[in-house]
Amino acid sequence: MSTTPQRRLVRAAIAAGALATGMSAMADTQFVLSDHPDGNAALPTYGLRQDNIFASLGGAGLTTFSFDVHNDVVMTVTESGGDLKINIAGTIYGGVDTGMSYGFGEGSYDLDFTFNFNVMEMGTGYVVSPSNVGNSGVITSLGNADVALGTEFEFFDFSGNSFLFKQDEHRLGGEDEAGQGFWIGRGWTTFESDGRGSSGTQDWLFLGRIIPTPTAIGFGMASMIGLCATRRRRLA
Repeated sequence: MSTTPQRRLVRAAIAAGALATGMSAMADTQFVLSDHPDGNAALPTYGLRQDNIFASLGGAGLTTFSFDVHNDVVMTVTESGGDLKINIAGTIYGGVDTGMSYGFGEGSYDLDFTFNFNVMEMGTGYVVSPSNVGNSGVITSLGNADVALGTEFEFFDFSGNSFLFKQDEHRLGGEDEAGQGFWIGRGWTTFESDGRGSSGTQDWLFLGRIIPTPTAIGFGMASMIGLCATRRRRLA
């Protein structure tokens, strides 16, 4: 028996919608991250500043990392047993800031940082307060002329400073990104495992946009089903 294109489309939409509904129960909340345009050390723009991260290799100085070059940095919020965790992971690009470009250490790095403790909801966003050195991560070199492949740099929550991720236009006044609904992430970090401050400035400052969940995809497919059904009735 032959199947019309409309029927095939409806069947595909039903199957996709069912899959999306089944997946939604397992979905975390995720945001794709990008550079904030108003970092104090820009240009180049960046999402993470880690001054003196290369000091032990002879590359001290103002150092920034862009989220926009590879465009795959994602913030994932996970709930487990009533506790929230935030993970920020992806590929960043940067080095010692030379004004409009990079010097020592220029290259790509893997970023993986997790806020394991004291994560709470705040309106449509999140706050990590108080800080905790158990919130930590690592930046790993993907290989360049100055920093060997696999070289790791640990960093931690800076004691006394909270991490915030809010939809509040923080430092976007007058920027092209203003009024577009971005979440803004910001907070201080340190290379010291006891939370003490490090020489220079180390902090997060980035934009975030929510990644649609499978549930939202399911709603979209349901709308498609309704549209297809309407078209079929009109064609009948």
